[in-house]
Amino acid sequence: MARPSKKTAKKATTKKATQKAKKSTVTKKQKLAVAKKIASKASTKEEKNAIIKMLMSPKRNAGSEKRPPNNPEMPQTIINNLNQDFNSIKELLDSFSQHLRSLDRRRLNGVGIHKLGFINRAYELALENGEFLPHYLTLERFGTDIQYFVDFRTLVDLVTQIREKLWNITIQSADIAYTDALEFYASVREAAKRRVDAAETLHNALSVFFRHHRGETEQPTEKQELKDFKALQHGKHDGKLVIENIKPKMTGGKHKVIDETFKDTAKFKDDIEGDITE
Repeated sequence: MARPSKKTAKKATTKKATQKAKKSTVTKKQKLAVAKKIASKASTKEEKNAIIKMLMSPKRNAGSEKRPPNNPEMPQTIINNLNQDFNSIKELLDSFSQHLRSLDRRRLNGVGIHKLGFINRAYELALENGEFLPHYLTLERFGTDIQYFVDFRTLVDLVTQIREKLWNITIQSADIAYTDALEFYASVREAAKRRVDAAETLHNALSVFFRHHRGETEQPTEKQELKDFKALQHGKHDGKLVIENIKPKMTGGKHKVIDETFKDTAKFKDDIEGDITE
């Protein structure tokens, strides 16, 4: 009698889990649809993508982090100590690296893997054939110079690893700061739509960072010309694209492109003309 009841319980549990999974999937799709609907009124593609990314990211509750951080935040005291230590190291190195300009560095021999192999092989042969060393270079001096170079190469590798770790923390902090700015911009944008006092001024000051207009005197690139052609071909923009080309004859030829596109808020016209000679 007990076995049928257990099977029924398992089926009920499975159905509940399936229903929860469906609910979570539907909720995520609905959230994405709402985000796209809100961002559809954005003036540029960059602004639209930024708003969707901000709306789809986990929200920060009162007193909690914006998103679950993978690493703890570094205390300000540690940051101050690192600044002091790095400045002390910099001052210590100044007395040994001064009077070396960019031109002087280009005249010096850099050592990569290939040259490092040559140095090591030359030193091994010098240990066995010391009689071929020039009179001004002793075997002891040769070995000291190699060790001096290896010590600083090790320090450079260590500093590279430190820089990589610092850059990881910098990228993480930059993402948090940029998301904060997007959240503020989204709030100002919604307030400007509701015609809240002073919100329109704030929105105009921030919206310029999402606009990329080509200057009046700047000539369109080949990629931009192809983009305008496709937009005109599919009826997405109003404008005219004329291409004129004359092959070289006895005299110079001509290649002329007129890219005239009328978009929603901007108009530009570019005329490129030149001579082609063999």
